Amino acid sequence: MGWFNMHRLVVRTRIPAAPRSSFVLVGAILGFLLLSGAVLIPGLELPGQTSGPAELRSLTIALGPVPVADAGDPQNVTEGDMIFLGGSGSVPSDGASIINYTWIIDYHETNQTLYGVNTSFSVRGTGYVGVNLTVTDSNNLTDWDNSYVVVKIRPATFLEKNWLILVLVAAAAVLIVRILLGGIKRVLAGLPFVTETSKEKSRLATRRFGKTMKQLLRNYMGLAGVIILVFFVFLAIFGPYIAPYDVHKLDLENTFALPSKEHWIGTDNFGVDIFSELLYGARTSIIVGMVSAIIASFLGAAVGLYSGYVGGWKDEVVMRLNDIVLSIPWLVLMIVVAAFIGEIDLTGIILIIGLTGWSTTARMVRAQVLSVKERQYVERARAIGASEMSIIRRHIFPNTFPLVFANTILTVAVSILSEATLSFLGLRPIGVITWGTMLSFASSSSAFQIGLHWWILMPGLCIVFVVLGFTLLGYALDEILNPKLRKR
Repeated sequence: MGWFNMHRLVVRTRIPAAPRSSFVLVGAILGFLLLSGAVLIPGLELPGQTSGPAELRSLTIALGPVPVADAGDPQNVTEGDMIFLGGSGSVPSDGASIINYTWIIDYHETNQTLYGVNTSFSVRGTGYVGVNLTVTDSNNLTDWDNSYVVVKIRPATFLEKNWLILVLVAAAAVLIVRILLGGIKRVLAGLPFVTETSKEKSRLATRRFGKTMKQLLRNYMGLAGVIILVFFVFLAIFGPYIAPYDVHKLDLENTFALPSKEHWIGTDNFGVDIFSELLYGARTSIIVGMVSAIIASFLGAAVGLYSGYVGGWKDEVVMRLNDIVLSIPWLVLMIVVAAFIGEIDLTGIILIIGLTGWSTTARMVRAQVLSVKERQYVERARAIGASEMSIIRRHIFPNTFPLVFANTILTVAVSILSEATLSFLGLRPIGVITWGTMLSFASSSSAFQIGLHWWILMPGLCIVFVVLGFTLLGYALDEILNPKLRKR
């Protein structure tokens, strides 16, 4: 009993302490739950508490509600168009107002800052434009919102798609009309529609052309150039028709895709198949090179013929002006002209290259004219009363044309390189795809770093081989047609 009583005594002495510790523990738990519930349960707020991301971003514990920025919906525009931005900012009805709208435009790793609730800007070329709007209210609280603009390639017009065919048809029509008019004049004069002299001239021209082609194909440089150019001319004519994808349709969910069975070279920053762009670019690059070279050769031949034939002080003035143009590096001159024009399309890039590349041809043609105009058949034509234009058209120009033709072939190669250089420097034509614009976009998108090596290598190799083909053909023709270089 003593032990039992002692145990009861111990139990009695411990019973009052147990409830006190339990109450403390239960109180602590209930307090923690109340504090947690006030934070976790929506709508249950303690005095001074805030909720939501906007309040957290602007610390409204002491400063009150923040403004709300809206940068507008994403846009899809065509290159060359003005991009209009319309933002908005609102504040709760606490007396505050929006006092500043700041836009930050991120395009090709370049930032541009604009101000105002409504603004506009333009970009050169195509790509993804990031847009950020930050609004500030009269309480110096800010909020921001992001949007974007996709600038896509401008669809080609009917003239841009078919202008080469139209030019060829127009040239053929002019030639046919001229032949018909000449035949009608001969018939009215009592002569046959086709005279024996015309037949003999045609036979001589055909024989001369056949002889030149035989010499060209026997020349190793000429044969290699012809083979290369036949391949790329085939791509230029039929490339857009055999391309597996339409380059004007964007696929923004499939951008920067690596090479695969569906996309042999991958896709670009718009999700466009790069191989299809390569085929489309063949036509544009060759057209730019050929038309620019024709313009440069025509201007150079005209200046050289006039300067060499008239001689005297006029020749000196023209040649000194030509020397000034020659003293300016061709690339620098093209960059200055392109930057002055600003927005460049296909016609613009052709004119820039053509109008700045005539000076070398002019000096070469002048030197040939100075030699030809002293020959006996020119003196005889002048003695019998032939006009100056008749002498130039019938005697001098035909003897300088082979040199002009060979130089034009070489100028095509330089023109293609010039377009690629201008495009790579950012002065690319809008609305068209060329090998130069492909290189420009690949470089700005860090193609090598993201694994799209062929995006840079394929257009670069095409430019190299086309330039090589025109260069080999040009040197071969110069060797065949130039009397100083002609092999006996």
